[in-house]
Amino acid sequence: MSASSEPARIHSLDGLRGVASVVVLVLHVAMMLELWGPGAPYSLIPGTPAVIVFFVLSGVVLSIGPLSRLRAGRPYDWIAYYPRRVVRLCVPLFAAVALGVVAGYVAWRIGSTGRSATAIDFAGGAQRVTHDVLMQFDVVFNVSDDARTLLGTPLSRVNSPVWSMCWELWFSLTLPLAIACLARVRRERLTAAALFAGIFVSHWCGYFPLRLCLTFWLGVLLARHLDELSRARLTPAVEVGCLVLALCLVELAQANAAGLLGPVDALLGAALATLMNAACAALVVLAVTDGLVRRALSVRPVRFLGTVSFSLYLTHAVVVGGLEALLPRLGVVSPLAQSVVALAASLVFAVAFWRVVERPSIGLSHRVGVAAARPAGE
Repeated sequence: MSASSEPARIHSLDGLRGVASVVVLVLHVAMMLELWGPGAPYSLIPGTPAVIVFFVLSGVVLSIGPLSRLRAGRPYDWIAYYPRRVVRLCVPLFAAVALGVVAGYVAWRIGSTGRSATAIDFAGGAQRVTHDVLMQFDVVFNVSDDARTLLGTPLSRVNSPVWSMCWELWFSLTLPLAIACLARVRRERLTAAALFAGIFVSHWCGYFPLRLCLTFWLGVLLARHLDELSRARLTPAVEVGCLVLALCLVELAQANAAGLLGPVDALLGAALATLMNAACAALVVLAVTDGLVRRALSVRPVRFLGTVSFSLYLTHAVVVGGLEALLPRLGVVSPLAQSVVALAASLVFAVAFWRVVERPSIGLSHRVGVAAARPAGE
């Protein structure tokens, strides 16, 4: 598919991605540097919902091109899509993992006991270190929920956000299946209900891959109505009300996850978590509809955050982890001062990573896609 035939970029979705990446950054800065002390309920900062927003956004954005081709009666070039997408994701991802390995080694050498320093057994000899390093780069089979693998065994990464990128890669590889299953469904309300039912069951029984995949499929389903949503207009009062309700549902689920609601039945907990997923999807819808949220997310500074959001997400844990070990040695011991430095340094490093790694990888992915594209008429 030529560049000229690609659908127009939706700037508000870039902005939403930027805001979500900053939320994850704030969570990790506050948590890793213990901004409010060791016992504070840091999970009230909606980092997990922000990742769910990422998954819904991926489903939406990746589906726009194939669905527009399908509506026009033209085939989508999946042969070109696969290498283009893999290069787009994996070049920055592997660079960020490599940075995490180096940072973890430095942290281990200076005596740190943080996650990055202990994720690899640097004292275990060449064979063990090689095994652990290769495990860090395994983003296809070494999947987890940031705590445990599919088999239930504990998993630690030198660069913690990589766990979600494993799922992003799987989503990307299985996109044709999602398009084939959802592009022509007629009973969309029933389909959406089935997706949420699956998400509920996943939260209830603890089998996390199901809800992660179905969250992505929710984005594919939303992409079918992107044109109608972009033309829809809500009154300011209704839009603000929907936004507040969505954020309240997110925080209610987060409060439950933090144990602030006391003992909660498993079914009720699953219902709250499922409502949180629905609220995250609603935030994506609000970002698309013609209103205050779309305009706020489309301003240039927020769009810039969206531009560097992938780089920020991939690198911030490495930066914050490094500063966590370094700043006390430089005499900066105040958690507030450390947090300010970490926030600024993470943003600056993300911009540098975007310029040096991510932007060239985008150009490379386009060239790879063009080289793999089918000749016209096939």
